[in-house]
Amino acid sequence: MAAHAGILEIDHHELSTTGSIKITVPPKMIDAVFNHALVLQHEHSANVGFGSRPAPKTYIQNYYQEAIITHLKEFFFKYGVCSFLYNQLHEKKILFVGEPRLTQIDFQPSHGACYYFEYSAIPKVSMRDWRYLPFKAPARKKYQDIDKQATLFITQESTAKKSYKESIIAPGDWVLFEVVLLDNKNKPLLKGLSELLWIQISDEETGEPFRQLFVGKSVDDKFVTNSICLQEYFGCSLDLAYSFAITIKEILPSAYFCLDLFKNQFRLKSERKAHQKMVEVYSFRNDVSLRRSMVEEAFTLLAKTYPFEVPTAAVLRQEKAIRDVLQNQQDYMVYKLQHDFERNIHLLAQKQVREHMIADYFASQENLNATDDDIYQYLNLTKRSRTKEFIYFAHPIISSNEEEAPVQHEILRLYCRKEKAVNHLLYQWSKP
Repeated sequence: MAAHAGILEIDHHELSTTGSIKITVPPKMIDAVFNHALVLQHEHSANVGFGSRPAPKTYIQNYYQEAIITHLKEFFFKYGVCSFLYNQLHEKKILFVGEPRLTQIDFQPSHGACYYFEYSAIPKVSMRDWRYLPFKAPARKKYQDIDKQATLFITQESTAKKSYKESIIAPGDWVLFEVVLLDNKNKPLLKGLSELLWIQISDEETGEPFRQLFVGKSVDDKFVTNSICLQEYFGCSLDLAYSFAITIKEILPSAYFCLDLFKNQFRLKSERKAHQKMVEVYSFRNDVSLRRSMVEEAFTLLAKTYPFEVPTAAVLRQEKAIRDVLQNQQDYMVYKLQHDFERNIHLLAQKQVREHMIADYFASQENLNATDDDIYQYLNLTKRSRTKEFIYFAHPIISSNEEEAPVQHEILRLYCRKEKAVNHLLYQWSKP
């Protein structure tokens, strides 16, 4: 866990349909980073009006205080608060619809900071006897070519793993790294508080800063950096040259698709079972894979059997998210001119929100928790365009293929729990 209980504090209250969360950052942490930011700002500020003399520290504090406070609100949100929030949502099994909404920040040097969140609670619906529901998986197509494609994929990836020699970071790899903020003596400024992030190393021009930072390094490598890409990730409102200690925690090479992770994820005991599972993303009907058809059939059955009341506010937010994605597509105006465009957007948003609710509630009921291994298995599926079809709940950065953007470890954990719920359902229903 990146941010530990006892360092940050959580206060949680839930009513029938809504909940509130307060995350508190202690004053000593706020003061430590505020004073550090003042020093950095003093070092990099132009001495306008003071000739050759450096600007007095009191001038820097008075002139930049509000700007630094604004910056630190964002900095602490990304360095500790957000990861702690999602960790606690997972650990305490707090069920919510959509994303928690940041509603207020109280931030004062010497008094600490409070981040206030609100969320829509998932209504309680007991999913009893779900194992006995009449689920019938869609049949796969019987074309022999489908089996050959699955066999060829498995053979190629097995060969690629055997020939893989270098255990150093290369473009395409997923990298898990820990970030620790340092003081001016290169010592941890906030003891016990760090941030765990994933990054997929891009070979595009936009990914050059992170590529230069990580390519060629190995697991357990440690180094100090003030790279601009990390400065901008934690907050770009001020140009402060923070120093960060980086430790490489894990590398998932893109050179091969790991079949061992795949078999563990889906509880496959043999090569034959692995082949059968792989066929699910090679067998398509009406441009929809067998895998996706199975998941959608499962959610349709659950939605009919256990009706969840979908909050209107959550649907409206999801409608906006769908439009934001569609607006980036070339055919957006064609879609928008269709007479049933708005209705289809509404129905799709309602369906997606309901499926997230069902997956989260089912995971809680079955006591399913997402481990670090689950995250490795989840990211392993993203390495190949075909195996991405196994992911039903894709993190936005994964679904948009943005390789150069860091992803918080704790946020991925919640997506993995949803996937684990889906896999648990289908596994139980597939038993003879």
